[in-house]
Amino acid sequence: MPLWIFYHPPNTFTDPATKTALATTLTDCYAAAGLPRMYVVILFQSVEPDSYYIGGIARPSPDVPANRPGPDSSRPFIRIRVEHFARPDPTNAMKRKFLKLADESLKPYIADQGYDWEYSVYEADRSQWKINGFFPPYENTEAEKEWREKNLAVPFLPEKGGLLGKL
Repeated sequence: MPLWIFYHPPNTFTDPATKTALATTLTDCYAAAGLPRMYVVILFQSVEPDSYYIGGIARPSPDVPANRPGPDSSRPFIRIRVEHFARPDPTNAMKRKFLKLADESLKPYIADQGYDWEYSVYEADRSQWKINGFFPPYENTEAEKEWREKNLAVPFLPEKGGLLGKL
């Protein structure tokens, strides 16, 4: 499962259509790589400026001399956490390719809006991941194809999901 958590000030991502467009953009990236769309979870977590500090300065807050040196503290700061369970990127080249795709996907919604931003990607242990009580099937298996087509976690035989000898 790709999990994206956007920590953002309340004055950003206020339009549901913008959130839907960003979630669709990210989901489309994973679907193009063969993942079932239902694997992709996007959360928008609004954080009040008095609970959101970057370098000890509330963000956003008035851009005053006391907040210098540093970035314009009146600019919203978006922090993004990405977790990957389904298919870790095995090589540095693949990781860089993912980061480039992430940058391109986020640009219209964050960079082009004039926000400061940062993200990090964590690759989790697949053996610690379940959906509706099921260990998800492995890539390019009959069971994964069924999950992708139905966009739903459904029971399957371990051998149809590549799970024999892996649990």
